[in-house]
Amino acid sequence: MIKINLLGITPSGAAPAAPGPPVTALRQALYFVVGAVVAGVVVFFFWAYWNSDIKKLDAQIAKEVIEQNRLKTIQAENQRYLAQRQQLERRINTIQQLINGRSGPVDLMINIGNIVNKADDLYILTMVPDGARTAIKGQASSVNSIANLISNLKNSGVFQDVQLRQYYQDDQFNRLSFKFNIDFVYKPPAPAPPAGQQQAAAPGTAGRPAGQ
Repeated sequence: MIKINLLGITPSGAAPAAPGPPVTALRQALYFVVGAVVAGVVVFFFWAYWNSDIKKLDAQIAKEVIEQNRLKTIQAENQRYLAQRQQLERRINTIQQLINGRSGPVDLMINIGNIVNKADDLYILTMVPDGARTAIKGQASSVNSIANLISNLKNSGVFQDVQLRQYYQDDQFNRLSFKFNIDFVYKPPAPAPPAGQQQAAAPGTAGRPAGQ
């Protein structure tokens, strides 16, 4: 039997149920939240791992910079010692060449050596005769040292007509140095008279015989 509601009134106890969200939409939202959390955890893990590596690399670089600076200091010291050694070797070789070649008299070498040894930063490379003159080539760490050498040669009394022919800067091992060419006329002092030599007596008047 079919019943027809002609009044349009909903019977009591028959309220319609409210429609809920689809089940598939809830699952998608849940998956999105879980995926975002997992992605955040993964990103944080890699960030922490890489950040730790970066700090380790920075510390290693700092150590290497310190070691590099220490090695630079040692290298500079070695170069300085090498330059000093080469300087001494050149002085010894020059003296040996002068002795072996007899390029100058002994007193010339003694006098020039006494003057050069007054300066620690100056040394002679070569010394050769040039006609009536003697030419020397040397090296100094400053122009002032060259000027002092010339002044000492002139004031010695045995080196005459001292002439500076050339000087120029020639740095080696990151050290300032100057090469120079000087020539002069060597006039050795007159030899002293032998000890005990009698001076000639001055002429006097002749004595008369006694009784005159």
